[in-house]
Amino acid sequence: MLKKLFRKEVDRHQALVAGQVVTEPTRCVQCGICSFNCPIGIDIRRFAWRGQVIQESHCLTCGECVQRCPRGALRITKSNHPSSQLKN
Repeated sequence: MLKKLFRKEVDRHQALVAGQVVTEPTRCVQCGICSFNCPIGIDIRRFAWRGQVIQESHCLTCGECVQRCPRGALRITKSNHPSSQLKN
């Protein structure tokens, strides 16, 4: 039972690490709700304004910004960055 619980947590962690927040600038109205709700203070609005992927090294990919965006301008996708490739 305990092993299953830890395995689920490891799987969840791997999914978060392998993800990245992608912006859709045409939907963003620069309200700043995403940046305000980021637990580590990343200026997500700046990335959205430029149409860039959130490549801040401290991003937790917690999804808080994605959930709080009133216009749906943010989403989490799988990262193709080599550092996100995990060893099994």
